[in-house]
Amino acid sequence: MSVANASGVAITPTPTVTYTSADPSAVTVTSAGLVCAGVFDSNSIVCQTKDSSGNLLPDKTVNVTVTSGGLTATVPVYVHSHVDNITVSGPSNPPVCVSQNQTELFTAKVFSNQQGKPVDITANVGPLTWSTGSATVATVDQNGVITSRQPGATTVVAAVANTTGTPAVVVACSPRTISLHLAGVTDTTFSVATGTAQTLAADVTDILGRPITNASLTFSSYVPSAAAITSAGAVTTPGAGVTTFVASCVPPGCNQASGPNINFNGTGAGLAMYSNAVIGTVTGTTATTIYVTGSDKPDGTANTSLIPIDSSANTAGTAITLSGSPNSMVFDRTGSTAYLGSSVGMLIFDPGTNAVTATASGITGVVLKVSNDGNKVVISDTSAGKVFVFDKAAQTAQTFDLAGVTAADFDSDNSKAYFTSGSAVYEYSPSTGIKTLSLAADGVAFTPQAAVAYLGGSSILGLTVCNDTPASIAVASDDSNAFLTAYSGGSPATGVPFYHFADGSTGAITLVNPGGVLFSGGLTQDAHSLYVGTEANGSIGPFVHRIDLTAAGGPADANQISVSFNPRIVVVRPK
Repeated sequence: MSVANASGVAITPTPTVTYTSADPSAVTVTSAGLVCAGVFDSNSIVCQTKDSSGNLLPDKTVNVTVTSGGLTATVPVYVHSHVDNITVSGPSNPPVCVSQNQTELFTAKVFSNQQGKPVDITANVGPLTWSTGSATVATVDQNGVITSRQPGATTVVAAVANTTGTPAVVVACSPRTISLHLAGVTDTTFSVATGTAQTLAADVTDILGRPITNASLTFSSYVPSAAAITSAGAVTTPGAGVTTFVASCVPPGCNQASGPNINFNGTGAGLAMYSNAVIGTVTGTTATTIYVTGSDKPDGTANTSLIPIDSSANTAGTAITLSGSPNSMVFDRTGSTAYLGSSVGMLIFDPGTNAVTATASGITGVVLKVSNDGNKVVISDTSAGKVFVFDKAAQTAQTFDLAGVTAADFDSDNSKAYFTSGSAVYEYSPSTGIKTLSLAADGVAFTPQAAVAYLGGSSILGLTVCNDTPASIAVASDDSNAFLTAYSGGSPATGVPFYHFADGSTGAITLVNPGGVLFSGGLTQDAHSLYVGTEANGSIGPFVHRIDLTAAGGPADANQISVSFNPRIVVVRPK
């Protein structure tokens, strides 16, 4: 007990305080303010809740008066049977869900087990304390009125006398549609020059057709090195290229739910929701660097060189010596960091300084994929039957015993990824780990909206192909052409095959001084150049060929850049 002055400041030392019960036969209070719902023994230790005949004292409310310095305050004390159970229920005809800022009344009943039967004592226990599991999804006042706030499902409970009731579920309506567009207009495409700002906006409608405002959406750009987007929808355009923007409502940040509340009554609570795509074209020419490497030389010895090629000059730069022979190289989407699989572990490469900044010696295998936010890297060691998921921020890795994984891809908001091994498909979540799906596939790619993942494999789609089976396909960012940039085997290549999307025509770009097998290739972000590596063929090569896709007479092999190793890995830095 504290005594305060008119300003709310506690008075010290505490003045003398006396306590008086309006019915000492039902409630007694010690001089220290300890309350007994019954009668204390002579030592004020044992609280006796039965009368002299052994009957429980009746339920009632008794006022206790506190007096000090001529001032009084009255506190009601509720005397009732032991609370054994509290049930919470919603309206008798509940809606499918509650739209944002709409309300619904929940009620609670309090029961005491007496002689083996539940007895309703709600009227005797006094006010209940109400709460929700997530105030982000819904709030509740002390009368049991809940207000829907943001999409998702949560629990609502009532408590009294140190007993919490069985939770009920309240569903704040999930999004049915997320309409992404340019701010102020309904356009879903734009074309601007490099350096021009744009703003996107999203209109969210729930499953009852009512609007949702201020939803915690995630905005994503498929090619952030061409156009990046903030959480407020502000777009910057650092480089030329084409990108896809999406807005998503993904748990737990948006549309959160847990356990049996996920998709409660088919409302979609706890499920990820995605918008339509907005396509942004950024015009201009962007200089970048092409990195070329490989594990071996024409004489069969190991290679440890990584060569940068500046797209402005198209000549080989100073070779960078690696600590091991590389087997793969993958950039993050911004082009700020690359990861190389090698004989000594995963190498982390900074293109700004053209140097390896760290080596994860315990992470072996081939780098398959970097998440869209750049924080997760998937590496597969098929010889050891292991998959590593490296966390850039924490500089740690999760290890999974998964055999034969050769492909991986993340959805646009990085909430999950699929790994494929030919005989199996695995779903990875940063929060829940690995789940094996009842599918078989050897390839996977998410659409930019992340609502669909395409899986490839003999059990899903069978194709008849020539002996030179394509091992790699590069698609221009302007969706004009697809190029076959590698073969898994067969005869030396004399050109680079392509498919023209507009009219369905096919052809091949003739190579100058064609070498042996076509290894790999990559397109610049502005879709102006294609770089492909070919192995040596006798005294010819090995070369990296630069195909000029903007040449007046059609695509042409404009530059042949000689290297000392088999250029099995040709990677264009996103920029």
